[in-house]
Formats: sequence, structure tokens, C-alpha cells
Amino acid sequence: MRAKATALRQANFSTPSRRLIAVRGDPDPDADVARSLQMLAAAIAHEVNQPLSGITTNASTCLRMLSAGVPNLDGARETARRTLRDANRALEIINRLFVLFTQTTIATEPVDVNGAVVDALALSHCELDAGRVSVRCMLADHLPRVTGDPTQLQQVIHNLVKNALEAMLGIQESPRELTIITRRKSDDRIEVQVRDVGVGFRGEDAAKLFAPFYTTKLHGMGIGLSVSRSIVELHGGRLSGTPNDDGPGATFALSIPCPPR
Repeated sequence: MRAKATALRQANFSTPSRRLIAVRGDPDPDADVARSLQMLAAAIAHEVNQPLSGITTNASTCLRMLSAGVPNLDGARETARRTLRDANRALEIINRLFVLFTQTTIATEPVDVNGAVVDALALSHCELDAGRVSVRCMLADHLPRVTGDPTQLQQVIHNLVKNALEAMLGIQESPRELTIITRRKSDDRIEVQVRDVGVGFRGEDAAKLFAPFYTTKLHGMGIGLSVSRSIVELHGGRLSGTPNDDGPGATFALSIPCPPR
């Protein structure tokens, strides 16, 4: 058992696992490894849930189209393509999480932040429709591209959208509205704001929201915001959450450095 723990320690678990260890506090190296693996397993389970749900839905749709009296071959081909897309996305997420947990550097390329928002909303389309959430986008024109991993940044935005959706599921007496804003800040950062009208949180609880395994949701894992902040910080950015001061709900904002004017 000691040999196995030594081998696992050589994997060099990085930022997210160090944050978990700091929160829990334990000098035992074997316990550190176990908790690192615990957080990695929880992160994979959390992050691949959406693409796996998409695979199931698309596969069922494809079978129905092929089993019809007159098979809808064009529709079946399209759903098969979507199934492959979601499967590839699940693989990408797992690979990016492994990089996140074992290294401090990421493979980067120019990323269109507005495009990442649109793609994240497309991934969340079915859930937003099922939750009767109306979406308003206020995306700034002519934003410069940021340098980063497009899959990871898209996943952060998707996590924030999912978090907003879950915060509004208990709202019955008023419309469920999600607002996403992009803008260039004066300090040469691109900011994405995700605003909901859900249950919100107390201002004094803001710091806890990003702690591993902390959640205010009945069925929450407490991993999405923690992993999202780690991704944003690896991009040299910041991720924060504040209660709305002009109504119910909360606003989460991520900012990533961009080229100077």
C-alpha cells in the first residue's frame, strides 16, 4: 500500500488538490494522495455528466428515428454526429482535468470569449428549456481574443450557467431569467458575468462557495465552482461571486487577461 501511495505521489497533483489539502489540513502524505484522487474523481463525475447525458439522449433519438415505419435516415445521421461530438467532448474534458490536476501549465490558443459563451449555451440548451429559463445575452462587439484552452474556458462558462439554472429551479412565483454579459474592462481583462434571479447566498458565505465539496444545494457535489476557479486562475484570471444588490439571485464574474489596447 505504501508503494502504491509513493507511485501516486509522483503524479504531482497540482492546484486544485493542493487547495483541498489546505482546506482539510492533514500532514499524512498518503491521506493527501487519497484526497487528491477523491477530488479528481469527483471533478470527472461532475464535468462529464452533461456530455454523457447528451450521448444517452442522442442515442435514444437515433434509435427512434431508425425504428420508425419510414426511417428518418437524415435525422439519424445528424443525431449520430451529435453523439460523436458529445463523446469527444467527454474525452476532452477528462484529458483537460488530468492536465489541471497534474501540471501547472496548459496548452493555449487564441479564444473568442463570445464564441465560448454561445457554445456553452448550446450545450445547456435542453436543460435551460426544461427549466423554463429565459436567456438574455449582452455580448460586447469587437472583443479581443484571450489566450487559453478553449475547452476549459467553455466548461467554466457552462458550469456557471448550470449553477445559475440550479439556483433558480425552486423559483415558482416569478420568471426564471439568466443574463450573460461580456465586456472589456479598463485593466485589460475580458469579463464574463453570469447573473441569475435564484435563491442567491449571503455575502459572508461568498468565500466558502469555491471551497472543495462545499455546497448549498440538496444534491450538489460542491466541486464545479472549485474546479472552475482553479481553471480560471491557471489562465491568470479571477472568478468571484456576489449577491445581487438590486434583486434576488447572484452574479458570478470571471475575468481573463487580454492584449493591451
